[in-house]
Amino acid sequence: MLSFNNEKINCTGCSACFSVCPVNCIKMEQDEEGFLYPVSSDKCINCKMCEKVCPKVNPIEPENHKPIKAFAAVSKNKETWQKSSSGGAFTEICKAFCRDEAYIAGAAWKDLDVSHILVKGVENISPLRKSKYIASDLGETFSKIKSLLSKGNKVVFCGTPCQVSGLRSFLGKDYEDLLLIDLICHGVGSPKVFKTCISELQKDFGKEIESYEFRAKRETFEVEYLSKITFKDKKTEYIGEDRYTQLFLSQKCLRPSCGENCTYRKEIRQGDITIADFKGLLFVFPHLKGTKRNYSSVIINTKKGEKVIDILSKNMELIPCEIDDIKKFNPLFYRQTKPYDGRNEFFEFYCDFPEKTVNEKTLPSKVVKRSVKRKIFDKLPEFLRKKLIDIRVPRS
Repeated sequence: MLSFNNEKINCTGCSACFSVCPVNCIKMEQDEEGFLYPVSSDKCINCKMCEKVCPKVNPIEPENHKPIKAFAAVSKNKETWQKSSSGGAFTEICKAFCRDEAYIAGAAWKDLDVSHILVKGVENISPLRKSKYIASDLGETFSKIKSLLSKGNKVVFCGTPCQVSGLRSFLGKDYEDLLLIDLICHGVGSPKVFKTCISELQKDFGKEIESYEFRAKRETFEVEYLSKITFKDKKTEYIGEDRYTQLFLSQKCLRPSCGENCTYRKEIRQGDITIADFKGLLFVFPHLKGTKRNYSSVIINTKKGEKVIDILSKNMELIPCEIDDIKKFNPLFYRQTKPYDGRNEFFEFYCDFPEKTVNEKTLPSKVVKRSVKRKIFDKLPEFLRKKLIDIRVPRS
């Protein structure tokens, strides 16, 4: 930790300090819980640039960054929807901003680790799609973005609000060619805890896992938290609320700066556009009952974000909604939630006995198979699903 910000509850790991250091004396090192924190070496020249750029020490409250418009949105392209966690908003926003020339930065899997990478063009966006509920290693992403912008390139950056804040602070000014997308964020979970959960899953199935996917989909949208695991032998299984998801949703394995300590859960947003799953879809829009798809929340916060809407409407079904609709069903948009009181005790036990802790604090993961009834229901046209859903919706 750095001397000016040495409390873990006040460090989001945004990497702005690491990126700005002129002598490269700061490294992001993993602590015993699995989260990255800045550590300085004796090469420090005491220029204090790291302190100046820290968004927790010098918070940025973007001017006029408050919701202008909000929508429930879903891609008109079935393949885009299928390959996205929600309605495909991230992909379609990137297309609307600039299809070919833009560089896009977002979280991607590398084996079973998550880090931010840059790709050029929407045709290469696939690794950046889908939710990843694990703390992402930003590496040199901020420096690369600054270099690209200085050369006149268009860039889209998508991340948690604290990551977006870190980038804004590092850059020091707004760029017309930079579009910032933030998320309605539950928090980020420990990469170490995730790896332990994967290890336990491998024991359950008796074979090695090659890849993992949060919020997976089959033919239609089924449930909120369906994980897909692919084994080395290329066989797959779908798991309902696996061990890691249980720990993440109950806030047991979140970064200390998340949850009640998060200072970014408010209507003043860091991004030009905010995206998330659209919670409570059928309560807000009863006419969508029977739909085979889930939708994204798309919240426009700036004039720059507003410019994207006209093009976005060509590729997405956009249904206007009230900000209060989003607040009601997704309160993480604007306020902290009650934390898990035993979070620190969980990690104290985990650091000594990782496998035992995971097994004692979670229920065994269950494979979710689709019954014949469910398969038939998924094949039905939406108007029939709408009629049947009031009688009984097969859950599996």
